Amino acid sequence: MTVQPIFAAVAAALLFLATLSFVASPSAGAQTTAGPAVSRDMIGIVVRDPWYEFGTHPAYPNRPNYIAQERMGQILAEAGVRRVRVEFLVRDRGAGSFAEQIARYDYFINEVAPRHGLSVMGLLGFGLVDIDPRDRAYGLIARTDTDPVYGGGVNPYMRLWLDRALQIMNRYQGRVAAYEILNEQNRLPAEQGFAGGEGIDPVLTGRLHTKLYRCFKRNECDHRSEDPTWRAGITLVIGGLHPRGSDMLLPSGRRLMTDRDYLVELYTSEPFNSYFGAYGAYPADALGYHPYPAEIRLAAPVEEEVGRIDQRLELLRLRLRQALQATSPAAAEVPLWITEIGYNAAYLQQNSAGQAAFLRAVYRQMAARSDVAVVFWFKYEDFPPLSGPNAQHWGIVRIPFVEDPRCPGGACYDPAGEPAFRREAYFTLREVAGLPVERRFLPLVGR
Repeated sequence: MTVQPIFAAVAAALLFLATLSFVASPSAGAQTTAGPAVSRDMIGIVVRDPWYEFGTHPAYPNRPNYIAQERMGQILAEAGVRRVRVEFLVRDRGAGSFAEQIARYDYFINEVAPRHGLSVMGLLGFGLVDIDPRDRAYGLIARTDTDPVYGGGVNPYMRLWLDRALQIMNRYQGRVAAYEILNEQNRLPAEQGFAGGEGIDPVLTGRLHTKLYRCFKRNECDHRSEDPTWRAGITLVIGGLHPRGSDMLLPSGRRLMTDRDYLVELYTSEPFNSYFGAYGAYPADALGYHPYPAEIRLAAPVEEEVGRIDQRLELLRLRLRQALQATSPAAAEVPLWITEIGYNAAYLQQNSAGQAAFLRAVYRQMAARSDVAVVFWFKYEDFPPLSGPNAQHWGIVRIPFVEDPRCPGGACYDPAGEPAFRREAYFTLREVAGLPVERRFLPLVGR
């Protein structure tokens, strides 16, 4: 045997051993559970949406990919995850009817999630309508009128969004435990000809949120439930706000609004105040927030970054208390749901070790707060592009994929959903959940 194959064999062995999370024999390595465990009910993750895993397995054409979805459920349970976020997506061209597209979620929500003890939160975001909300003619900011079902201040985008959201909620009833209403509505990404950084005026997002809350929680409007008692137990979360705030608000064109100011304007908007005047409470069960580190300060040490996140949450809470102290002080104590937070291991000088350290620090710090109910880590899997300056290595696992526009979402993933490897963040998540993490070490040998 030559020297080169020996080194290759040793490298392969080291790589294999580095991916082990636990082994059958406790005597083979050292078990660690560093620090007190975080409540499992707090541990959530953003998963690969079932919309993308439809018709992707050759054994199941035109059906859900049962293999990949089940494998994801198994791995999430092994990692100690209790909550998952799935986003409901609808494409108006080439993906089937609305009912057919929502049926893509049935297997994961009805079978995989309960089998593995996973509580589902559904994201009812802008992806429910295949029109950019910033479109002045047809989007959320388009001219409004009075709708016979949903009342005043409604345009066709709002009506379609509300119809679809309520159909989804009725379809799954208590099998989906929570819904996030919109997502980063104060700072939209650059796409479809828009520069990015635009926020939708909080009066508009507040109106959409309030109408859904009223229709659902009070069993009004269309899509009523004959026995609505199950609705009381469903948590409706204000869509996660982006920490960088808005560069401009649409449709007015107002410039610059911080995340705190956006929250205050939402709570003091006419829709929220009208609901409060009618029912003595605001239409919110929880407040979503996305404290991404790179959006607060670039490349800061982990401890400093997590401390800044904690301070940001304090400022957010303080502003809400100040805004509501004269009307409803108790309403300012709405629980915080961190519906996204993550770390791209390919960003600048970041790496997998830093990702794991950040995950550990975030969960421990958030668990120390009495007002944070759940933290959804972003994300389960990596996504395109795989390499280059814009590589997206957010996942606790890497599922092999090839970028291809013929596949859902523009990437063809391994149809079995089997990870090529688990990152250190996967093992750290087990540690945070209080599950044993066992590591093996190569023995020292003489020459």
